[in-house]
Amino acid sequence: MIEAEARVLRCEGEQAWVELRPHTPCGHCDPQRGCRSLSLARAFHTGQSAFAVANPLSAQAGDWVVVAARADSVRHSALLLYGAPLAALLAGALLGAPLGEGWSMALSGLGLAASLLALAWHARRAAGLDAHRPVITRLLSQPSSTARNVSSCQHARSPGDWSA
Repeated sequence: MIEAEARVLRCEGEQAWVELRPHTPCGHCDPQRGCRSLSLARAFHTGQSAFAVANPLSAQAGDWVVVAARADSVRHSALLLYGAPLAALLAGALLGAPLGEGWSMALSGLGLAASLLALAWHARRAAGLDAHRPVITRLLSQPSSTARNVSSCQHARSPGDWSA
């Protein structure tokens, strides 16, 4: 299971809407550019910060909780989201290559579009399955001291402390 701390924002029946709490820096930051993972996440941030999770412990708004997702479900999702579009793009390009560059580009674009449509269909279908849904596993009295709200990895440490 992959776990993260979160704060419950609101409850709706058997589900709770939570906001994940940022973690402390991992210690592998580049002193000049900061955390590359954080920079990448900010570049693709959709503005959505609340997520629906199963609430079997009847957590209430304002509670701090531990949210867990099955590791195999996360790996499966990552493989689908990255692997399927790439495979479809390459397959289209290879199928169109004997017909010429234009056909190769067109078929690779069609393959990519088809894979994205298939992923959207799969995501809607899998959204209702409990096996893929994160769940609240523990109620916390307060957030742990290892999780803090930091704006970036560079600000979380003093400038001379980059050895960890």
